[in-house]
Amino acid sequence: MDIIERLQELITSEGLTVSGFAKKLGVVDQTIRGIVIQKRNKPSFDLLVKIIQTFDWINAEWLLTGNGEMRKSGRTTSSPDLFELIQYLREKDEKIEKLIEEKTELKIKFDIASQKLKMTEKTD
Repeated sequence: MDIIERLQELITSEGLTVSGFAKKLGVVDQTIRGIVIQKRNKPSFDLLVKIIQTFDWINAEWLLTGNGEMRKSGRTTSSPDLFELIQYLREKDEKIEKLIEEKTELKIKFDIASQKLKMTEKTD
């Protein structure tokens, strides 16, 4: 397994999209996309440092070389609980995005109604 595959495994295990992973690291989406999807680049040293600092549970040796386990020893998680939590958070994210869209639509409708009201008041 090469470093690109390990990054893909990390993204999947965190339940993130490429975009979400980039956002969590504070890097441009295209940086991660160029590495894990388009496979044009290898991750830079600075990016690897950000990953290790952001995901403090990750075994740096595994990330860099593929040796050992993905998670540092001594840290245990319950996969079903983690999976359920990831699903729950994804559902909440989807709901938030829908609410943001609804808010935007309602603001547009409100602005249009306000403009119509102003026009009506001017003609009276």
